[in-house]
Amino acid sequence: MFSVIVLVTKAQRLNEPIIGPTVIFEEKAGEVAVEAEYFYKQSKTELRQWYRTSKQENPDVKPDADPAHVSGASRNAYLEILPDTRVTHSDPLIKGESFSDNGGQIAILHYKVKFNNTGRYYVWVRAMSTGSEDNGIHIGLDGQWPESGLRIQWCEGKNNWTWSNKQRTKEVHCGIPGQLYLDVDEPGLHEVQFSMREDGFEFDKFILTKDQYYTPKGVGPKVLASAKLPDACPAVKAPEVKKNYFKMVAGALPENKAIAAQDFPSVGTDFYTHGKNWMAINPNTHHEAITSTAFKFESGNYDIVFVGVGENDGRSTFQLLLNGKEVGIYQPLSTESMFEEGKDFNALWKNVSLKKGDKLTVKAKVGTDGKEFCRARWAGIVFAPVGKGKKIQDFPSTFDPN
Repeated sequence: MFSVIVLVTKAQRLNEPIIGPTVIFEEKAGEVAVEAEYFYKQSKTELRQWYRTSKQENPDVKPDADPAHVSGASRNAYLEILPDTRVTHSDPLIKGESFSDNGGQIAILHYKVKFNNTGRYYVWVRAMSTGSEDNGIHIGLDGQWPESGLRIQWCEGKNNWTWSNKQRTKEVHCGIPGQLYLDVDEPGLHEVQFSMREDGFEFDKFILTKDQYYTPKGVGPKVLASAKLPDACPAVKAPEVKKNYFKMVAGALPENKAIAAQDFPSVGTDFYTHGKNWMAINPNTHHEAITSTAFKFESGNYDIVFVGVGENDGRSTFQLLLNGKEVGIYQPLSTESMFEEGKDFNALWKNVSLKKGDKLTVKAKVGTDGKEFCRARWAGIVFAPVGKGKKIQDFPSTFDPN
């Protein structure tokens, strides 16, 4: 019996449902919860489709810049909409293909839900967002896509499975909590639907509740259905958390202050957030970029260490400005690896006077090896006690690109 189940699992395509159309989820006492992978069909799948990921299932659909995120997912499985062509803000946004601001246009998931009670149901969705271009989805009911179900948004809880009930608006891009809901006017069988807003979205579970003040915890409530549901997928051990190089440099002395590169603004600067640790320039669209932020620490004199990244396709140029005046310029050394961090790629400017509120500006220009352009990657700035900057600059590398 066990071997038959394994064979069936291996034979299934990961964009196909694992439950039949007769399975109905039931609302009781004003609440219903459903796993994302329990859809009974997909529609409008010409350009994008939803694919299941678990310990034993990994869709081979490219491009897909993210690794699997099975650990922490409810019942150890989730859906992702692929292919994922828009990963960063610098990648092309193709309306009606990689992005849709209207519900019901691309890649619709269908779920049958029996509502015993009518009224307004507030929406919670559990998702994994790793960037700024994989954090939106739409919900609809019975083929209708009301304004109250559009643009479910995630800004907080990056790189973790996170519940959200926030709706993105023109004025508040990170979303207003509690504005998402569906109105159920008649009891009985209805169809709840989700459709793509951004490709690369990773979807774990949803809850509809009549309690406006409810907040889910953990993986949320139990799923109730009219038939036996599939067994949970095998669990995946949580990945070992390693500090990135910049965090280790910044924490090398308790007196250090630091501003990570990704804490500088990226929108409108021609920089983009590269992975979890760096800012960079996409040389296909820009060769220079500039960003500024305020010095928020105690006024005084500091040794400034600029933590850069060595690259194998050229040496980028960085300029640090303080209130518009140049502090220094430097170029990280080139490297044989695609990229590398360590003392050969850090700059040091000693005994610089800084006041709380001073404007710090980073200007960058990509380099080239004559064949390709590098990306002017950098990790951040450390403000060390005077006389300690050299120690921080020479901090040994235990480079971890994650």
